[in-house]
Amino acid sequence: MSEDADEDVLNRFEAAYQPVLDGMLETLGRMGIAFDSFTKESRFIVDGSVEVLMDRLQTSELHGVADNGAHFLELESRGVKGKTTQFYYRRGDGSSLYATRDLAYHAHKWSRSDRLINILGEDHKLQSKQVGIALDELEIKNPEVVFYAFTKLADGKMSTRRGNVVFMDDLLDEAQARALAVVSSIRADLSETESNEIAEAVGVSATRFNIARISPEKGITFRWEEALSLEADSAPFIMYSHARACSIARRAGDVELPTAVETKGLDPTAIGLIRRMAKMADELQNAIDLARPNLFCAWLSGLAADYNRFYRENHVLTDDGVHLQNLKLSEMARAHLRRGCEAVGIIPIEQM
Repeated sequence: MSEDADEDVLNRFEAAYQPVLDGMLETLGRMGIAFDSFTKESRFIVDGSVEVLMDRLQTSELHGVADNGAHFLELESRGVKGKTTQFYYRRGDGSSLYATRDLAYHAHKWSRSDRLINILGEDHKLQSKQVGIALDELEIKNPEVVFYAFTKLADGKMSTRRGNVVFMDDLLDEAQARALAVVSSIRADLSETESNEIAEAVGVSATRFNIARISPEKGITFRWEEALSLEADSAPFIMYSHARACSIARRAGDVELPTAVETKGLDPTAIGLIRRMAKMADELQNAIDLARPNLFCAWLSGLAADYNRFYRENHVLTDDGVHLQNLKLSEMARAHLRRGCEAVGIIPIEQM
């Protein structure tokens, strides 16, 4: 059995779940999401750490034993109400539960890091509280927890029980198809390969950004017209702003830019753009500290809007040639847009 750390059984388990994991990684890879390594929960059974934690929990003042011999913590005194006040961590046959191995995993992660953030769906709030209390009893620091509200379709909430779900690959395929239709209608000069590459980048970026831009505790209603909009507060709008800056740089050619921007005499749109760019590091750090990517998404949308206002009021390419100071500001904005896109999972393509 796996609880006996039987190598043959563990290998058979791995052979069973690996194809599922490979499929998940393929989809995540399409979205630009990758992992450095995976930790198998069986390692905590093999190394004995799960058994050590269960023995320690047995000394807790919250410890109890059910009629069938299963061990639990009674959590009512810790604020857990209702019918699920008991947190079971050992079965009657002595084996551990998933949550028990999760406790060992948290201890392991703390040995490798200074900050832990668990990102969970809002339906995991009770489980997370139970695990947190158990960690307190073990004198193991609790992680930060960010709960995301459910994503809803325009015609109703997704539900695995009712089969009303949307698979990520299907969502990305639909996003690409919709983006391709738009790209093909406005850029007839592009090859089929170029159009498909742009559509894939737009579809993936729009899907990710349309979720990341919403505050975690707010429910997300996914609407195509919002995700693929070329208006403000969308991935395509930000991508188009970056592509516009890239186009200006290509048309300007190889020119020597000033080392600094002369602020005297700048119009309000240029000043606003400079002020927005100056806040990038602080905005990113604040979003990291608060574990709220939506804050940085808002800043990035604001940067794209400020750049477009600057572009409309300050010509870079004129009949007399290149306005070097305006090009300098455009290039600064291009670099900030690119880094901002990379930070939130938008693919910063150079033409649209």
